Amino acid sequence: MMTIKAFRARKARLRFRPELWVHLVGELARRGRGDRESGAFLLSPRSGDGRTVTAVAYLDDLDPASLVGDIHFHSDGYGLLWNICDRDDVRVVGDVHTHPGAIVRQSYIDQANPMLARVGHLAVVMPHFAQGPVPREKVGVHEYLGEAGWHCSYAADAARLI
Repeated sequence: MMTIKAFRARKARLRFRPELWVHLVGELARRGRGDRESGAFLLSPRSGDGRTVTAVAYLDDLDPASLVGDIHFHSDGYGLLWNICDRDDVRVVGDVHTHPGAIVRQSYIDQANPMLARVGHLAVVMPHFAQGPVPREKVGVHEYLGEAGWHCSYAADAARLI
């Protein structure tokens, strides 16, 4: 078990309360129904460290037509997202979406179309449409680097980032 001192010492880029992580995985699984991708934006207080995820905005709540097998998020959804950010005084610090099977690499479409094209934005990919528990070691964490593309982390390296 990780001590509080060890938790603080690690270089986490995104931090989740365990119950929020479990709820996120369960909601993504429910919304994807085991046969389609689902996703969400990860939100953190504007006044905070920018790493602690305290809320989630699910893509299909923002754009009900977004989950069509893969994800097609439309521009109107961003307007609703920015309204939530203003209302709740939060900012987007990352996004998460699911993939079929064990693959947590980004697809070509993911790489070419970041959900938020801002350097440093993190995109988390969960396997198996998030069906069942998803430990941190099983996700992919992808940092957007702008013109330089993406820095991708897997397994233990990904786990250290979240």
